[in-house]
Amino acid sequence: MKASPTYLLDSLSNNDVTFFIPPYQRNYEWSTDNCKVLLSDVKKVKEANLSNVKTEHFFGSIVYVVEEVGFGVPAKYILTDGQQRITTTMLLLTALRDSIDDPSYKKEIQRRYLENDRADESVEYKIKLKQVETDWEAYKLLVLEHDVPENLKNSSVYQNYLFFFKALDALADDDKKNLLEKGLMKFSIISIQLEPDRNPWENPQEIFESMNSLGKPLSLADLVRNYLLMGKSTRQQSELYNGFWLTLEKRLPGKLSEFLRDWMQADQHRSFKVARESNYKELYGAFKDIARGRSVEELFESFVRFSHPYSIICGLEQTGLRALDRIIFDLNVIGVVPAYSYLAEVLAAWEVRLLSESDLVEVLTGIRTYLLRRRVLGVTLAENKFYPILGKRLGELCSAQDKTENLFRQLSSQEYALRLPNDDEMASRLRTLNFYNLGRSRNYPRLLLSMAEEHLTKSRPVWDDPRLQLEHIMPQKLNGDWRQMLGVDFEAVHQELVNNIGNITLIRHNQELGNKPFGDKKETYSGQSGLQVTQNRVLDREIWDDESIRRRQDYLINLITQKILAIPPSFKRASNWNQSENSSTSFDQRAKLNPLIGETIEFISNPGMVAQVVSDSKVFFEGEEWALGPLTKALKERGGAKISKTTSFHGASNWSWDGVKLVDLDI
Repeated sequence: MKASPTYLLDSLSNNDVTFFIPPYQRNYEWSTDNCKVLLSDVKKVKEANLSNVKTEHFFGSIVYVVEEVGFGVPAKYILTDGQQRITTTMLLLTALRDSIDDPSYKKEIQRRYLENDRADESVEYKIKLKQVETDWEAYKLLVLEHDVPENLKNSSVYQNYLFFFKALDALADDDKKNLLEKGLMKFSIISIQLEPDRNPWENPQEIFESMNSLGKPLSLADLVRNYLLMGKSTRQQSELYNGFWLTLEKRLPGKLSEFLRDWMQADQHRSFKVARESNYKELYGAFKDIARGRSVEELFESFVRFSHPYSIICGLEQTGLRALDRIIFDLNVIGVVPAYSYLAEVLAAWEVRLLSESDLVEVLTGIRTYLLRRRVLGVTLAENKFYPILGKRLGELCSAQDKTENLFRQLSSQEYALRLPNDDEMASRLRTLNFYNLGRSRNYPRLLLSMAEEHLTKSRPVWDDPRLQLEHIMPQKLNGDWRQMLGVDFEAVHQELVNNIGNITLIRHNQELGNKPFGDKKETYSGQSGLQVTQNRVLDREIWDDESIRRRQDYLINLITQKILAIPPSFKRASNWNQSENSSTSFDQRAKLNPLIGETIEFISNPGMVAQVVSDSKVFFEGEEWALGPLTKALKERGGAKISKTTSFHGASNWSWDGVKLVDLDI
C-alpha cells in the first residue's frame, strides 16, 4: 500500500492516468444537496484564500488499484473508494468550463482535467474518468460537449451538472476562475494505491466493504455485485457487468435488492427477511452461503433467467396475453409482494412449458381468489413465510390433472393463520364489514365490483379512468327526503348499512352524486355512467331502504362467493386448514367457531340469551360484535355476579351449540 498526500486536481491533471469506476461500484448517487455542500466548501476556501488566510480543505482519501494497459496508453486507476466525490468534482469542472466566457480558459479546463492528451481517439481512455455503464452515456456527452437527449436528463449525473451550471452561470468570469484557483485547487486528499499482487491482505473487496461500512450503507444489490465482480480482471468485470448485471438494472430499476432476496427465497425455498437497509448485511451473509461452490457465471445466468418472470409479476413487463396480464394486474392491486418469489417461479414454469397458458391463468386465478378471500376477512398473518415453502410443491402442481383442485388442496393444508376462508366465513364477513373502506385506498371494493362487472358483461371498467368511483346509494349524509324514504328508523338503518356492500356501487361519473334523491341517482345509473353491477337489484326498486339494501347485499355476496371468488365444491363449507395442528391438548377457540359462522349459539347460564357467530373470533349480540370471553364476563356481571376486573372467562366453556358445549364440539 502506498499512501501519499496530494491535491485532488493534481491527480486529475495527470495525463498518464485514466480513472476507472469498476462495475462492482454502486451507481452515481450524490444528490443536489450533496452538491450544494461541495460548492459551499469551495466558496469558503476561495474566500479565505482571497483574504490572505492560507486555507486548504481535506477531501478524504482516494483508494485505487493500478492496472497497466501497455505502452502509449494511460494507466488505469481502478477506484475502490472516491467514486462519488471525484465524479461530482468532474461535473463541477464541466459546469465551470461551460459557464465561463474565456475561450482559452475553457480549453485549459478541458485539456488539463477532463481529457487525456496522451490517449488516442478511444473515448474510454480519452475521458479522464470512465463511469459505470448506467451513468456513462450522460457523463460522456457532457464531457465531450455534446447535447444530452431528454431520456438521459433525469439522471443524477445530468441533474447535478445542471445545478452547478445554474449556480455558476450568473457569476463573473473572475469569480469562476477564483473558485477553481483559490478554491477547488486547494482541496487535498490522501492518495492510496493498493498492491494486492504484492500484499494479499490488501484485498480490494474487503477494503471496499470496510470503507463503505460508514455513511450510507451499501444495498444488498451493491454488496452482491461487488462480491461477484471483485477479483476479476477489468475485462472480465466489464463482460459480466454488460452481459448480465446491466440487464438486471434495466429490467428491474430500483428493485435489485428486493429481487435478490426473492431470488434467494426461490432458490432455497425458504423465507428470508424483507430486504431493508437494517438487514442488508445479514442477507448478504446468507447470499454468500448460497453462492459458495457456484460459479459467478452460473449465478448471473440464474439471476437473468429469474428476472424476466419476476419483472412480469412485478408489473414492470407484460406477457402480451390479455387474460394473463389482467390477472397479474389484479394481483398487484391486491398487494402480493410477499408472494413475488413464488409467483415468479410459477411464471418461470410456464416459460419452460411445464404449465400451459390456460394452466397458468387457472393457477393465478386461484391465488387471486385465495388472497382476496383472505383480504375480505382481514387476515394476512404468516404469508411472508408461506410462499417460498409453497414453491417446493410446484412440481406437484405442474403435474396435477386438476390444477385448481391441487392448488386449493395445497393452500388448505397449512396452519390456521394461512387458511382458505370458506363460503360461510365470506358471507358472514361481507354482511357485517365496512365494505366501502376495505383495503388500501379502497382498492378492494373497486376491484371486486370491477370483477363482478366483468363477470356480468365480459367487459372490465378501465382501472385508471378518472371518472370511475365508488358510490353510496343511500348517501353518507342524509337530508330530509332520504330520512322520509328510510322511515322512522332512518338513523339506525343509516348507521348499520351506509357502508354495507349492498349500498356500495361503482359508477363512471365526473362528480359526486351526494345526497341527491334516489330517483335522480337511478336516472344516472341507467345511463352511460351506470355499470351492470350498479343497475342490477337497484333500478327495479322504487324506494331504497333497509329491505332494498339487504336484498342487493345478498345478491352481491352470492355473486362474489359463487362466481367471482369461487372455490371447488369440496372447500366451500370445509375447515380449510391443517386439522392435525389442533389434535394436541392445546385448545383453539377459533377452530370451534369457524365451522359455526352464521349459526346461533346459546349462553349456558341463560339459554334465552343467544348470539350469532360472525367470524372465527367474534359473535354478534344485541347489535354489537363481541369476542366470546369478554361477552361471557359482561353477561355474568349482568346476572349479578361479583367479578374482579382482572378475571377473564373461557368463552367456549360457557356457550353451546345444538346442546353441546363449544369446548366439547367435534366438527
